[in-house]
Amino acid sequence: MQTLLVTKADFATYADLPESLDLDRLKPHILAVQLTRLRPLLTEPLSTELLRQVAVATVLAPLPAVWAGLLEQVVPVVCCAALARYMPFAQNTFTSHGLRIKDGQYSQPVEGRDLARMASIYDGDALTHEVALTAWLTAHAARFAGFYPPATCCGAGQPTRTPSVVVQPIGRPQERPGNSIPYGR
Repeated sequence: MQTLLVTKADFATYADLPESLDLDRLKPHILAVQLTRLRPLLTEPLSTELLRQVAVATVLAPLPAVWAGLLEQVVPVVCCAALARYMPFAQNTFTSHGLRIKDGQYSQPVEGRDLARMASIYDGDALTHEVALTAWLTAHAARFAGFYPPATCCGAGQPTRTPSVVVQPIGRPQERPGNSIPYGR
């Protein structure tokens, strides 16, 4: 079993998720964020040790303070980035008949552009938290000797990427729901 650095309760600060949402729906996105965004930011050794520390922590032997401090800085990055990855797929469900979009008697799907905007906001928040995490790591690098390079070395710098953009297909005006104006007028 792979270790998750966040719980469903951790998401409450960043999004109003329904009680019925199972963490298993978020799990692939959390794992992807831990691998693709967090690992390069923390460095391979520090990321691996944090995952190990979280995996072995129990009620009787809680996470040591130094690792709890790091986890506190990591949680916002993982939550916001996982939400950015999850949002475009929030209404989709894989069934035996293929990919289906949520639609029912009492609900209507949100437009793809709105989901893309939400994902973009979460991704921007994640980038902000990445910058804060990097600054925190630089200030506390001595605590993680052997796992993270000191500030005087060539350690990990500020995130050099910009927020991701979720691209949604643009249809012709006549293909948009609720558009009664014919194309070309």
